[in-house]
Amino acid sequence: MKKLIIPIIIILSAIQLKAQVQPDPAHWAYGVKKLTNNQYEVHLQCKIDTGWHIYAQKQTKDFIGTATKITFAKTPGLQLAGTPVEHGKKDIYQIKAANITNYEYAGTVDFVQKIIVKPEVKEVKVAIQYQTCTHKKCLPQANINLNVPLK
Repeated sequence: MKKLIIPIIIILSAIQLKAQVQPDPAHWAYGVKKLTNNQYEVHLQCKIDTGWHIYAQKQTKDFIGTATKITFAKTPGLQLAGTPVEHGKKDIYQIKAANITNYEYAGTVDFVQKIIVKPEVKEVKVAIQYQTCTHKKCLPQANINLNVPLK
């Protein structure tokens, strides 16, 4: 009987841990729009499950979450033209009791970065850092890496 107790505890612990894993409510996709011979727009689109949001890149001084950060890997022949621009409905959420204001996106947001490349650059590497939250809970910061081909 004692030999069965330890395996049962291990199995129950594994089931408990698996039940606590939260799937990411943010779903990322990318696309590229060619503007000229050497200029492109890289589109990084995030679709967010209902009831969830991600934070905008720029936040207020009193912000306490993880703002979205998009980083393009330094690549010879790649030049960024400005910073990523957000296209979507930016919401302002205030927690008046704590005097906190957040800028966030629900539904869909498209981050667009204009780039200038030399002909030898065939793809760009992008790192995205973000956090998904409801107005009651947040998941830990998430990080994804993308290799975006230039077609």
